[in-house]
Amino acid sequence: MNLEEETRKGYTISKEMKKVWAVELQLLNKLFEVCDKYNLRVFADGGTLLGVVREHGYIPWDDDIDMVLLRPDYDRLLEVAAEEFKYPYFFQNGNTDRYPGGMTKIRMEGTAAVLERDIYKHYHQGIFIDVFPYDAVPDDPEKLEHLMTESERKIQILRDYYRATYSIFHPLKTWKAFKNRRYVNGKGHAACFKEFEDMFRQNKVEDHEYVSCLTFKYDLEHFKRPKKWYDETVYLPFEDIMMPCPGAYHEILRLQYGDYMTPAKAPSFHGGFYALDADRSYLDVIAEVKDAHRWDNWKHRWHLILKLLRLRKD
Repeated sequence: MNLEEETRKGYTISKEMKKVWAVELQLLNKLFEVCDKYNLRVFADGGTLLGVVREHGYIPWDDDIDMVLLRPDYDRLLEVAAEEFKYPYFFQNGNTDRYPGGMTKIRMEGTAAVLERDIYKHYHQGIFIDVFPYDAVPDDPEKLEHLMTESERKIQILRDYYRATYSIFHPLKTWKAFKNRRYVNGKGHAACFKEFEDMFRQNKVEDHEYVSCLTFKYDLEHFKRPKKWYDETVYLPFEDIMMPCPGAYHEILRLQYGDYMTPAKAPSFHGGFYALDADRSYLDVIAEVKDAHRWDNWKHRWHLILKLLRLRKD
């Protein structure tokens, strides 16, 4: 793709962002290569599908790519990932990395996509594309509610495990972190993540009428779709490639966005990036941040200690 700065619909896209887009397209083409090899059906989704239909490419202010597979194809992708996604690609989810998300990210080594909230996390943070599973939606509302409640409890244990903090100033948080660490370490991280995903696998896609992205967000008003909407694949232009889209893309976009042909700038779901760089590794970025913040962190700790001493004195 053209890597020169350009303006689309009054929004300037820098050379740096164009390079990020180019990396994402490389990741996307790798995903297509693997899906073609194993006859897996993959579709553009969310803002990417919107960009395909309305812009014939990226939405000018967008910074990622979203793709979906129905659960049977998604699980097959998981099975072949270790063999097919090798350096410089990294296939990231709860099975391959300590990443507490309900989807897969395919990342590029030697790059950085460091979210502000993830600076101190210990998982891979290269430039990525998102790949979501679409699972069957149970017909029984009570069964659906139980599924979502229990699955949220299981994934929350993993999330709390990753951000576990131990502090004499927060004994309740420390106790919770200790319990979660014992639970996860006792079973193994991959086994805990498998328990989470297996809850959704119990409901077979072929036996149900509706599907949705249940592992990531519970918003059936905008994300519950008839399975038949994914019966047909159509290919539409996206930048300099042809993007696979569900045949019922009009119905999907209208359900999710309403009047989807009217542009409206909205923030990314994942929040802001501290660093988004196609030329530097996230490891270098995070190391610099930690060096810069080390003194600030010590000052903060001493402030808390002095505050506690003053409270005891009073």
